[in-house]
Amino acid sequence: MPLKLVSGMMKASGDEALLIMGRDVGGDEIVLVTKEALLDIADPPLCNECRLQEYVSVFSEIASHKFDGKELTSAGCVTVTATDVSAWKALHPDAA
Repeated sequence: MPLKLVSGMMKASGDEALLIMGRDVGGDEIVLVTKEALLDIADPPLCNECRLQEYVSVFSEIASHKFDGKELTSAGCVTVTATDVSAWKALHPDAA
């Protein structure tokens, strides 16, 4: 069951972002987007709110795919990493 973006925001530290993703049943999921993922999504590398909002749909797509594939951390959460971004870019060479 795909997750749908509810909201996205940078953490107060400015080093990571959080996405709140909704499910049809069972409540929301919190997704961590790493600093490296934010830096790797586009050039020039930036880790800020503007970059997050510019690519929030991409991060949401990656997060939903990982959730559906049960690619969760040991804590049962989804984390979007630079590796995930690289894999997404390989599948969408003209998008990023």
